Formats: sequence, C-alpha cells, structure tokens
Amino acid sequence: MLSKIIKKVSENFILYGLPLFYILVAVSFYLGTYDSAQIKITLVQIGGVALICSWAIYKFETDHFYGIKKNILVLAPIILFLISGLISYLHSPFPLASLNELIRRIIYCFLAIIIIDCFKDKKSLERLTTALIFATYIVCIYAVIQFIDTRYFPRPPEKGLDPFVWRWAFGERIFSTFGNPNFFGDFLIVMNPIVLALFFRKKSIHLLLLWILILFSTIFSYSKGTWIGFGVGIVAFAFLFINFVLQTNKKNKFILITVISLFILSVVAGGTLFQLKKRIDSSSFRVFTWLSCWEMINTHPIIGTGIGTFYLTYPSYRRPQIFFIEGMHNTESDHPENEYLEVFYDEGLIGFGIFLLLLITIFTVGLKNLGYFRRGNLSSTKLFYMQLGFISALVAQLAHDCVCVSLRFVSSGVMLWMLIGCIVAITLHCFNKDNKDSESIPDSDVLPVTAKRIFQALILLITIYLIYVFYGFFRADIIHSEAIKYSKANNFTKSIELYNQVIKKNPSFIMARYFKANNYNDRWQNDDPQKAIETYNELWQLAPNYVQSKFLAGLVYSKLTMHFNNLANKYVKEHNEKAKQEAVLKRDECFKQAIKYFNQYKMIDPIFPYTYFQLANLYVHSGHPELAEKEFLEHINYPSKLQEKPHNFYTEDWKKRRMPEYSQSCLNLGSLELAMNKIDNAELIFIESLKYVPNNIDGLKNLATVYMKKQDKKKYNEIVKKLKILYPQDEYVKNLKENI
Repeated sequence: MLSKIIKKVSENFILYGLPLFYILVAVSFYLGTYDSAQIKITLVQIGGVALICSWAIYKFETDHFYGIKKNILVLAPIILFLISGLISYLHSPFPLASLNELIRRIIYCFLAIIIIDCFKDKKSLERLTTALIFATYIVCIYAVIQFIDTRYFPRPPEKGLDPFVWRWAFGERIFSTFGNPNFFGDFLIVMNPIVLALFFRKKSIHLLLLWILILFSTIFSYSKGTWIGFGVGIVAFAFLFINFVLQTNKKNKFILITVISLFILSVVAGGTLFQLKKRIDSSSFRVFTWLSCWEMINTHPIIGTGIGTFYLTYPSYRRPQIFFIEGMHNTESDHPENEYLEVFYDEGLIGFGIFLLLLITIFTVGLKNLGYFRRGNLSSTKLFYMQLGFISALVAQLAHDCVCVSLRFVSSGVMLWMLIGCIVAITLHCFNKDNKDSESIPDSDVLPVTAKRIFQALILLITIYLIYVFYGFFRADIIHSEAIKYSKANNFTKSIELYNQVIKKNPSFIMARYFKANNYNDRWQNDDPQKAIETYNELWQLAPNYVQSKFLAGLVYSKLTMHFNNLANKYVKEHNEKAKQEAVLKRDECFKQAIKYFNQYKMIDPIFPYTYFQLANLYVHSGHPELAEKEFLEHINYPSKLQEKPHNFYTEDWKKRRMPEYSQSCLNLGSLELAMNKIDNAELIFIESLKYVPNNIDGLKNLATVYMKKQDKKKYNEIVKKLKILYPQDEYVKNLKENI
C-alpha cells in the first residue's frame, strides 16, 4: 500500500509539477528583492531540487533507474556534460562562486533527464506544451500592457497602465515578466516555432493570435539578438516543414526554402541594421568582450578556468574601450555575450567538445525522428508538429546565444534543457511504441524495502535542507535590498548589520561584502578603516578584482595617510617627538598602501580619472609634484594608446566620449604647473582644457590668472571680457578687473 502511494505521489508530482514549474519560472517576478529575477532563480533552485527528489524517490520505488540504463546512448552526452561541469568545479580557483553555476548545471541536466524518463507519452508531453502556451499568453499580454504604458502614459514617477515600479526600466523597450528585453526575447524565440508548428496542425485561431502576440513582443523588445533568433527560428521551421511535410519534388523544395529564407533573413537583417545604427555601442561592446574572452580562453585552453568564473577573472582582461562604451566604472560583466565562448572558457576544449557532442546528438536524434514520422505517414500527428517546433526552437535559441548570454540565466536555461528533453522524449516514445513486445520489465524488488526507505528518507532530508538553503538565498536578496535603502539614508550601522545577515544566508553573495566594506568606508568611525580593509580582503578571496574595490581600498589608505599626516603635524606643535615618529611611520605605510591599490586599480580601469587625481594628490602632499605631473599626463594621453595594437581592432576618438574628464585633468595639471611656476606650460594646458570643453569657466579663469602673471594685458583683457559676457553672475568674475 505504501509503495503504491509513494509511486503515485512522486509520479504525479513530476507529471503535473514540471509543467507548473515552467509556468511559474516564466511568469513570476518579485520587486521586493534586489534582483527582480531572484524569484525565478529561487523557483528553479527549489523547484528543480524538488523535482529531482521526486524523480529519485520514484526511481528507487520502481525500476531502479532501468530507463536510464536502457537509453544510456542518447543520455550519455547529457551525463557527460554534467560530469564536465562537476570536474570544472573541482579545479575552479573560486569554488564558492562556481557553486552557483554548478547547481544550475545539475538542475538543468536533470530536468532534461526527467523529461526524457518520465514524459513518455503523448498526453504528458501535450500537458507540458499546454503549460508553455498558457505562460506565453500571460507574458505577451503583460508585454502589450507595457507597450501601451510606454507610449500613451506619462513617465515615472507619474502613474501609468503598468502598475509596477519597474515600468519604463528600459525606456520604450518591453521586457514583460523577465526584467530584461533580451531574456524576454529568448523565451519568445523558443515559443515562436512551437506555436507556429501547432498552428499549422490545428489551424486554431487562438494559436494564430498568440503567434501574432509573440511577433509583436519580439519587434518591440528592440533586441537585435532576439530578432536574429526569431528569424533563424522561422527559417529553421520553414526548412523542416518543407522537407518533411510538403509533398513536392526537390527542385520546388529548394526554391521554396531559398525564397522564404532570403525574405525572412532580409527583413531581419534590415531591422537589425536599423537598430545597430541607433545603438552601435551594443555591437562594439560585444566585439570587445569577445576579444577579451578569447584571451581568457587561451590561459587554460584544454581544461578551462572553472565553471561560472568568467566575471571573476574578466576584469583583468577587459578592454578599456568597454568603459568608454558603458560610460560607467562601478559595474561588472557577468558573461561574454556568447554561450559558446563561455563554455570554452569555463571548461576548455574538452568541455566545449562535450557540449558540441550533446548538440549534435540531439539534432541527429530529432531529425531521424522526423524522418520516422515521414516514412510512417505520421506527419499529420500532433507529436510530429511538436517535434518540428522543438527542433526549430532549439536552432533559434542556439543562434540567439551566439550574441547573447541568455542561457546563463534561469528563465532561458530551463528552456534549452526542456527542448533537449522533449526532442529525445518524443523520439523514445516513437521507438518504444514500435518495440513494446521486446521491452523487458525490470524486477522492482532488487533492493530490500528497508534499503529503499533509507535511501528515500535520505534524499528527502537532503532536499528539505537544500530548500531551506535556497530560500535563505532568496531572503538574502530581500535583505540586501533593504540594506541598500539604509545605506542611501546614511544609516550605515543598520545597513552593515543587514549586510552581515545577507552574507550569513548566502556566503557567495559577493556584492554584499563589497557594499558592506563601502559602508565602513563611508561611516568612518573608530576602527571602521580597519574593518573596511578586512572586508575588502574577504571580498578579494572570492573576487580578486571586483569592480572598484581596489580603488576604494586605496581611498581608505589615502584618507588614513592624511589623518596620520595631520597627527604628525599636531605632535610637532606639541613637541611630542615619539608620537610624531609613530604617526610618520603609519603615514608612510598608509601612503605606500594607497599607491599600491590605486595603481592596481589603474591596471584594471586605466581611464577612471579619479584614480589619477588621487595619486597626483598623494604625490603633491608627499613633496613629489613631478610624479603628480606624470599622473595627469598619463590620464590625458592614455586614449592615444587605444589607436595602437592590440587595441586597434576598432578605433575612434575615444576622448570625445569623456571630454569633461580630460578637461578636468588639464585644469588640475595646469594648476599644478602654476604652483610650480611653470607659467608657459600652464598656459598651454589651460588652452587645451578649453578644446575639450569650450569656454568652460574654470579654464577661462585660470587663463586670466596666467596672463595676469605674464602681464599680457591684451590676452588678459580678452579673457576677462569673455568671462563677463558668458558668466556675468559669477562672484569671482564680477570682481575681476577689466584692465591690468
């Protein structure tokens, strides 16, 4: 009796729970967390573990993994890819950070295995497909709401049709429940040929309407990668439909495929090029990221660096042009915008080869299955059209992932492995249907009942523990969001307390450590400087070059340098020689540390102006103005290096993107030259500052000072006259004499 209950409950949990799992991952979002997609991650973690648990319990209760043994040839590439991820994790230099990606790999591979093993009939596969269609309706309807909201309602903070706070997060680009147009696009890419295939079989109006919604959402995501994937999906579907469904000769098939392909690809290419002209930086960003990733691959080309470690090592290889393109410095790129490059980087040539073997196996199995349907005159069946849609969707998604990172995010990753599972499941269903008589039933009592129950209880306990851990990750993201609010309100004590909770619940949450250290840096009370450095050191054990942590560590030591310098001056006045010497020793040590960390950050981000400003300030205060000069000149002249190898793959006048920064460097350098009484140098530099930002008030004021010192009455009067015309309300300008 107990055995029957266990089998029924675990089997139904899989057959009904997995379709529900896919609905929830697609439609869910939660804006109370730092990451609106954290709920999707948690659902995949908790739901995936629960499904694996149910499957394992079911297998122990029934055939003892007989189905796996029977289909080992087709399952082998999936298992090998899982093993590749595990081996990659074992040699990863960052095991804590790699663990998150390994967990996803385990869940993804088991999702495919569970579908292959348990979704053995038409009814269960139809149930899964129906769930996907239901989810697609929901996300597309919400996408239409976002479209209307961004066209006909006021911008935030005014209220609009979309009731959620993330409205207008990407301007007029729609992103539905996915929080990002590219991830939304990946889902649409998968569902596009599936819905199209089912429509061609049923000719149902509701499927045609859904496909129109998918097309509409794809267009207004304004995602170039999505358009490419959508077009490739249509072409793949047309190719398969014409070859396996249409009854016509090869010549007509070739003509049809050629015409359809040229038309679809021309439309997609036209739209993509149009978007490229509007947002050229997105393509150049990808190219520079790919170049950097290729350099990273060459460091460990055979076995890779370690699964999920890209974002930890990337800062050391990131091309400086990325900072010009992004316009930001305190950011990180988690992935290289290309799944194939990332697999190659993570797992080397061996892991990449296994990934390709997996894809080749799945396509071979799927295409052979379509041939089986055609030979048996079964090309009108629903399973045939489902297979047609799944294979086309896989082609589309893999094309999209040449230019996007979608597979590394759970909403897209689960879809890839669903496609893999469904393609094989349909194939095995057809095979088993034709070989029913030869199928042997395994002995269900290989293991003693007591042993079964022990294994099942152990699996259940592990699952409960993992669910507790993963829910903790979700809570950590909520607390992280709360901590940021307190930090912005300058309540650093409360913020630090909350960050400690985040780190306790999710030790791999790197950003929480970074923000915690920054809070100590901002609060600056008692032993906060020491705590900041300790926290930065903890951070560097997980992520050695995390965003601006090296710059901020330099800032801590810079502030300490000034603090101990002031103490030394105080003790001089108090004639306390011993205390003065101690302060000087601490000042000099902090000075060295500040220089070290600023220079380390300069290697990571060579165009951040404040690194140069901080270094120059330290050198000036230490009595080395000539070194300060070098820092300012290095910043001003650095963009010229980007016209040379290895940076000249794509060149432009990068300074134009950051004119105010280079103008400020010139102003700072010119002021230093004035202080050093290098009047002619100062004049030239202030003139250069005006080239970057014409008629900027500080450049004109400084030039007036230069001409006053040089007693150049004509030029002085010209500058003063211009200042009084341009800036008549400025107090300094009001007090300037018009003649000297």
